[in-house]
Amino acid sequence: MSRPTSFWTLANFFTFLRFLLAPVVGAMLLTRQEWGLWAGGWTAGFAMITDYLDGYFARKHGGVSDLGKIFDPLADAVFFLVVIVCLGLAGYIPLWLSIPFLAREFVQHVYLRPTAAVFGVVLAANMWGKMKTVIQCVVLVAICISEEIALYWPWFAGFHRWLNLGMFAVAAFVSVASIVPYVRVVLAAQRAPAAREA
Repeated sequence: MSRPTSFWTLANFFTFLRFLLAPVVGAMLLTRQEWGLWAGGWTAGFAMITDYLDGYFARKHGGVSDLGKIFDPLADAVFFLVVIVCLGLAGYIPLWLSIPFLAREFVQHVYLRPTAAVFGVVLAANMWGKMKTVIQCVVLVAICISEEIALYWPWFAGFHRWLNLGMFAVAAFVSVASIVPYVRVVLAAQRAPAAREA
């Protein structure tokens, strides 16, 4: 049972820090420079550490709230969507690869979460959502490393784009599949009133 808590908490600070870091990492990647890849990869890794820290401090200080349950996954979604689109615009991955990620987050945050809220259900991040976030982070950092290696070893440049494509295809599949448990929760919430009326 979550209880009311102050908006200005350490947990919320780390959550909203990811909103701020999203355009920073995106801008670094758009430079298409070695320093941009290096700094973008490290900053992205730090952003994902904040994902752990917000949950850690929320539990430690007893500050788990409905606000945190909503904005924590939203911060993850915004961060990765901005970075993925920038990766595409910079030419590191095909831009169309951002479509599955955009569609998934649109369905979850524009349809599923508001629909669940109508029935008094807050869709908190579950194990599958966290797994999606971890995989996306690993793939993002791996692509930065892959591009860095290709700058120094020409033999690697011949197939590293296929490697990047394969990694992002896996991340896209996990991302889309991770929405299934949320759909089930919303469907169950929709059926519950009908069951009570019957």
